[in-house]
Amino acid sequence: MFSGIIICLFCSHTANLKKTPTALTTLPLLTFQDAVPQATRFGSESSQVRDAIELLDPSGDPVGFCFQTSPASDTVIGFSGPSNLLIICDTKKTICGIELLSSGDTRDHVSVVRSDKAFWGQFVGKTLEELSQTPHQTYVTSAGATLTSLAMIEALNRRLGGGNRITRFPDEPTLKEIKKIFPKATQLRADAGDSSIMNVYDRAGIPLGWTLRTTPAADFVIGYQGPTDSLIGFDSTGTAVGFSIRKTFDNEPYVSYVRDDKFFKKYFIGQTFEELASADKEKSPTEGVSGATMTSQAIAEAIVVASQSASERHNRPSFVRDIVSRIQSLNAPQWGAVLIMVFGLIIGYTRLRGHWVGRIVLPLLVLTYLGFGAGALLSQAQLWGWAMYGIPQGATVLLLLSLLAVGSPAATGKNIYCNQLCAHGAAQQLLKIAIPNQRFHIFKRTQKTLGPLLQRVRWLPWTLFGACALLSISDMKISLVDFEPFDAYLPTIAGTSAIVIFIVSLAISSLSPMAYCRYGCPTGAMLRHVRLHRQSGRITWQDAALCGCFIVSLAVAVSSGAFA
Repeated sequence: MFSGIIICLFCSHTANLKKTPTALTTLPLLTFQDAVPQATRFGSESSQVRDAIELLDPSGDPVGFCFQTSPASDTVIGFSGPSNLLIICDTKKTICGIELLSSGDTRDHVSVVRSDKAFWGQFVGKTLEELSQTPHQTYVTSAGATLTSLAMIEALNRRLGGGNRITRFPDEPTLKEIKKIFPKATQLRADAGDSSIMNVYDRAGIPLGWTLRTTPAADFVIGYQGPTDSLIGFDSTGTAVGFSIRKTFDNEPYVSYVRDDKFFKKYFIGQTFEELASADKEKSPTEGVSGATMTSQAIAEAIVVASQSASERHNRPSFVRDIVSRIQSLNAPQWGAVLIMVFGLIIGYTRLRGHWVGRIVLPLLVLTYLGFGAGALLSQAQLWGWAMYGIPQGATVLLLLSLLAVGSPAATGKNIYCNQLCAHGAAQQLLKIAIPNQRFHIFKRTQKTLGPLLQRVRWLPWTLFGACALLSISDMKISLVDFEPFDAYLPTIAGTSAIVIFIVSLAISSLSPMAYCRYGCPTGAMLRHVRLHRQSGRITWQDAALCGCFIVSLAVAVSSGAFA
């Protein structure tokens, strides 16, 4: 049921992301006039940046343009969701203003970044070309909201095509050139996530297919004297239907031989994109054109290289490659968190959990390092945010902690996260030691009242869990961080609700040991439910609640066209 809910939630939100983003012309002009005071109305689509809108002065002259990072940035995840930025530029492509249009990330993280003037100020005054070539490491992130601010930087970088090599063939394909491959083509739309791909449409707006340029991916493939920019067209099924040579630095007579050779062009026709992408680029796919062997073989190799490069960009990385990439991205503080997790595993599966090392040392490490130091606590906001949008690249520690939290109780029956690695659980364990039972006579009367009251709210954790699940499934804009105290471990971003729950839960736990874990934690309730034990096979009311959530999530996914 858990897996089904997560799959349905992810598919429905993926389907929603494919829809057209908010039209910039629906935004109030005041939003743009702070950056470009001369702007009084919107113009047509700008030629400066694809999908950008011109800003005009009273006389109708362009004074700048604006664009948004969505949909190119929709797959860039912060702490628990993507963000869409508005960029306002003058006619020289210099950024005059930048702000956040919308975000699927948690409210408190977004609030910190939104109010960070230093973060936004680092973009203003720079040209788009400068930003696209600036390494991520040189940017300033927002303290307490690192993942969220990093995702916004990546969103802007991806929208501007950052990380791509500078092409030797800057001119984009024209409609006249593409008509050689698609004679019925009347409309061209650049792919939002890949500048080397152009989508082709007929007069009625029906897609005919798409074209792939060999530049810049294959600019290093040299023929007799230099590289060549070629264009290969694929129909809607991904089968090659045409090929043409655009511009070249090679010897022109040799290139003209290749242009005129019909058999060379026909070699690619009928091959699928996958076949070209899986070809061996070290071996020439053709014997070459007589009189222009080096030139023709370089052009053929460039098509294979460009296909492989496009395939790598558009396909998700393999499981092994993703793991290696995440491990390599860990820095020294994150390795410290990993070591504490390993320490927690050792204590959880040995007798050390009853030793003073497991009862005092580990909780202190978890509370200070994982809690107040890193803010590494699992929460409903994180769970449902990842379910909707995917797992952020920079959240390797949280990912490992999540896998451990779910895998350990489900496979071995031991809830390592709740018992050893949860910072809020560690705080309650330390309170239990600091206020032993023999001192409870001071609060005896309070405990007599509190005990039966807490027993009556055993349903609270599952009620909170169900509420968070249904709010996420229905896509209601209610921040889930308000349901738990975990944001309080990062005081610079914590909201009032999280701080109040933090204080109240620890106060009650000082009277009734581990009270929040037993009577208030929805994440803990979920982890206890997946724990393997003797009665795991029995169907309970919690299973019925999960089944209901799954049915609702499936209905929402179907209605959104996720499985169409």
